[in-house]
Amino acid sequence: MAPQPINITSSSEASLPRCPDCNSTKLTFDSTRGEICCGICGLVVEDSYIDQTAEWRAYTKEQHIRRARTGTPKSLLSYDHYGTLIDYSNKDIFGNSLSPEKASQMFRLRTLQRRAVLQYGTERNLLRALNEIKRISSQLNLTVKVRETAAMIYRKILKTGLVRGRSTEALVSAALYLSCRLHKQPASLEDVADKTRLNKKKLAKNFRLLLKHLDLKMPLASPESSIAKFTSVLNFPPKVLTDAQTILSQAKSAKITVGKNPNSLAAAALYIAALQNKIKCPQNEIAKTCQITEVTLRNRYKEFVKVLKLKIHLT
Repeated sequence: MAPQPINITSSSEASLPRCPDCNSTKLTFDSTRGEICCGICGLVVEDSYIDQTAEWRAYTKEQHIRRARTGTPKSLLSYDHYGTLIDYSNKDIFGNSLSPEKASQMFRLRTLQRRAVLQYGTERNLLRALNEIKRISSQLNLTVKVRETAAMIYRKILKTGLVRGRSTEALVSAALYLSCRLHKQPASLEDVADKTRLNKKKLAKNFRLLLKHLDLKMPLASPESSIAKFTSVLNFPPKVLTDAQTILSQAKSAKITVGKNPNSLAAAALYIAALQNKIKCPQNEIAKTCQITEVTLRNRYKEFVKVLKLKIHLT
């Protein structure tokens, strides 16, 4: 096969690949040798070049699926990391129904696979925990990254034997909340506890237990991570969110946020921003949404107005 010229898509002349000898941009790729050569002086710029494209072509989606030789990506949310499963469709790759003999064989293989997964207590515990992670995270609309981190945390505590004598649901919920904190997701203890049969106190106890045994450095919760969620729940316009974030940055510069509840800081900033934009916002509604008391909201509000010298026009 004749060498093919490299396709240059960049519009900037300075960013084009060049020959280190003659500074030419006319480079050719020889797929049979795996070499990139200069078309002017013949210098081999790169050898042993790996062609990462497929050696087959597909013209339909069915052909692409049938000719591909790769499976599902590795995931911590799957019991065996790859989600190997014999489905119940009893159809081959072309969509044709299996013969009665093949269908009976697939039934026996499914039974053997199910028994192999549920053979030991740790495997059953892990399978139940992963299903619980998927259920809770689905209700909380958590990202795949948060779910996989929670699965990784549970796999670690399963190896240490920490799950013995403890509730699987409690440890799974604590792992999910720990993952949310690590990825700075706006999910509070109350949010996670509402999707389980646990109360906030028991969930916090298991959360501290995981921190102790895993020896993790937990990042401090910040009001910026939850202020967008509170704005969405309260149906405030984007202008209120922008003004509230500006108020929070000013409060941080003034060093009046140290040691304060992040939810109270976010609530006070939202309340002030709403008043500045002439939007009616009852204190009890904001306090309930931000999971604080009205007294705490008023204290943070007065502190922000006094220190930052904000002008509020009350109607």
